Amino acid sequence: MVMEISQTVKPTACLLEAFRFVIRHRWPCLIRAVPVVAMTALIAWLETNILAAADYFRLVVNELLYAIFAVYWHRYTLLGFERENSDFGLQFGLREIKFAGAMIGYVIITYLLARVYVASGGDASSASIVLFMGLLLLCFMPLMFIFPAIALDQPMRIGHFARSIIDMFLPLIGTLMLSLIAVIGLYILIYMPMLLLILMNRPDMAGIVFYALSSFLIMPFIMAVFISFLSILYRESIGIAPVKAGS
Repeated sequence: MVMEISQTVKPTACLLEAFRFVIRHRWPCLIRAVPVVAMTALIAWLETNILAAADYFRLVVNELLYAIFAVYWHRYTLLGFERENSDFGLQFGLREIKFAGAMIGYVIITYLLARVYVASGGDASSASIVLFMGLLLLCFMPLMFIFPAIALDQPMRIGHFARSIIDMFLPLIGTLMLSLIAVIGLYILIYMPMLLLILMNRPDMAGIVFYALSSFLIMPFIMAVFISFLSILYRESIGIAPVKAGS
């Protein structure tokens, strides 16, 4: 049976716990995340140079690749027996297919909503785009617990998920804004060595350094913190039904 949660959940505390967790387990994170990031870069290159006619190929493959890491890191974050399992690593199975399918479903719904928005007279101004993104956020945020539920083999109680998110909606928005500021700060930090190389008249090297740091250090870190945050928020809001080792 799923544990019922009675205390007030603080999203910011969950974010800080996720940050500390990822820092503490940085090497398992990088070892699993970097190959996924590298594969997405390879897929982008293949689609641009070889598979240009394959519509939506990169979308589907990238969602599958992200699902492989996301399912792994959701389980690594909350299931102690998975962290203790020396053989535990990236896998591809039914969980990952369900996870990727849910993500693709989000993308398809976003596309359809965008088509409706444009057909109803929406324009491409900054204000209109911000309004549209805000509406998407309102639509999708109440359903975001679907992803940890899939990864952790939990009951799919969509109504309960939505009520839990709505109950902490404003604090959650504030926490997401705080995380966005932190991400911007990280990218400002990696601009510093790039700027130094530009001042040394090494613009090509600056581009390589920026790509390497952003793709293979910052991006895995951001992905892992977000996934751990969602896992911890799920645990504190919904509770975790018992998960058997080896399931």
